[in-house]
Amino acid sequence: MATLVETLNSISSNMDALIDFAVSDEALSKDFEEFLIKNEIKIERQNELNDCLINYILDEKMQDNTRVLDYFAQKNPAADKKVLAAFKKSFKSVFRVNKILKNAYNCTCLANEKDFELIPLVKMTNLRGIGLYDFIKARIIEIDNAFYLLEIFDCFGQFREYFANVETVKCLVKYPQSQTMYNDEKLCELQKSTKLFLEKFTKTFESDEIITTNALADDFIKEFNLLVEGKTENISKEKYIGQNVLNANLSGKIEYFELNENAEDDFIKNAAGGFSKSKKPYDIGFFADADSGLYIIPFLGTFNKILKQNSLDTVENAEACIKYFITSDKVSPNLIIKKEKEFKNFTSFINKVFNKDFKDVREIIGYFKEDWLIQNKFSPTMVLYNSKTFEKIINYKEEPKEKEEKPLNIGRNEPCPCGSGKKYKNCCLMKED
Repeated sequence: MATLVETLNSISSNMDALIDFAVSDEALSKDFEEFLIKNEIKIERQNELNDCLINYILDEKMQDNTRVLDYFAQKNPAADKKVLAAFKKSFKSVFRVNKILKNAYNCTCLANEKDFELIPLVKMTNLRGIGLYDFIKARIIEIDNAFYLLEIFDCFGQFREYFANVETVKCLVKYPQSQTMYNDEKLCELQKSTKLFLEKFTKTFESDEIITTNALADDFIKEFNLLVEGKTENISKEKYIGQNVLNANLSGKIEYFELNENAEDDFIKNAAGGFSKSKKPYDIGFFADADSGLYIIPFLGTFNKILKQNSLDTVENAEACIKYFITSDKVSPNLIIKKEKEFKNFTSFINKVFNKDFKDVREIIGYFKEDWLIQNKFSPTMVLYNSKTFEKIINYKEEPKEKEEKPLNIGRNEPCPCGSGKKYKNCCLMKED
């Protein structure tokens, strides 16, 4: 087994190689630019570029659906396979610092309520801005049962717990698997909730799938939560589902348009009850997956209609809709399997859209949903339902504050009084009018 110093050097050298490769490789560099444009990401500072590039390298797939890490491995066969495997399982979350050790931080992960001893890649003296009980937003990896701080993205002072909670939920939306990683107790809790949701849903609607509209989705979520918690005995089907309901709320028009799902703030707002605020009406599907819980899926009815019509001409932006459902990490493979059983033309239709030659649905899932085959995943809905952090955000009531005065006699290069760990000039000074 490698020594600590050897492991640290291997992680750092492989991370440097990944970044250098992403910048120098023509295909990957171009793909990264397209990624920024597609997701409307604007880079204003060098540190923002570095953070975004690291997230892209470790989390994203290229336009041809090849994961960036896999592309790097193909082009660099001599790269450390153990470290690359650790990079694949890395995740971001927010951690509360419980104790500062000689060469590590003893922290609690807010996502899964698990304690970790996190070893930074740099000397502890370089991280003096992080104090006891502060919160750090960081990416961690595990190698040989030891955990390492691969990147620290932000630091929140101990009195900024609400902001730390918000960032935690953003990370949960992006990495729902982080709630159960290294915590079997949390895994059992989610499995029980998933079973309960499935039983209540299928018993109430005699189906594992219903379609409603965004105008009704918020009320439906509230009522269904009350049903799960035993605070009501039934839900009116006529209120939420049926062709008359859809026609009345969608004005008879069905089309697909992109929602900004990459904006975690929007997802959190919607999850807390905000689907009806959209200026354009659209359909929303609820799918009870036996393995990973209840999914809230925009445009599921639109997706069904395109498959039923076996045509890209009957719905506006139909091809984009099909591509979203097949490639999105937020769509369960079990839903794709179900659609293949419902529509005999499914595989040939997917081949037509993607210009592929898949033989069956298993090949489609193996190509587009590989991550689901590697690790347990639960729907974002189930993860947030079982998140104490998300519950704190929902129940948060901001105390009325007196008008704050700007800090006096603080040097530009001194630590910011807000507790972020940054210099004053790079933090609150920039927010002042």
